[in-house]
Amino acid sequence: MSNEKNVLVLGRERHLVDASTDIIEAGGFNAVGVTHDEEALSLLDTGRFIAVLVGSGVEWESRPPIREHAAAHGAVVLEAQRIPMQTVQDHVRHVIVPRLLRIA
Repeated sequence: MSNEKNVLVLGRERHLVDASTDIIEAGGFNAVGVTHDEEALSLLDTGRFIAVLVGSGVEWESRPPIREHAAAHGAVVLEAQRIPMQTVQDHVRHVIVPRLLRIA
């Protein structure tokens, strides 16, 4: 798998991670979803990802190591920042996927 259109999704709730990966894949990307920091760090270290989406439920102390590993491998970090009353799915569909399209 080349890193051309691979996106890593890190979140805390499996159903939201799965929903996000489905939407990202519908946008033309390959997506891998994980719920543990160790998995994300290991996958980022492969250098196969153009971006990592960090869900809004990921704790603040988990974010710096994710950003460092992503930067070391040239992956862009997108941190979910939903507005009130916006679903995760709407945020991914209308904010994250357009940003990914600009990166790819």
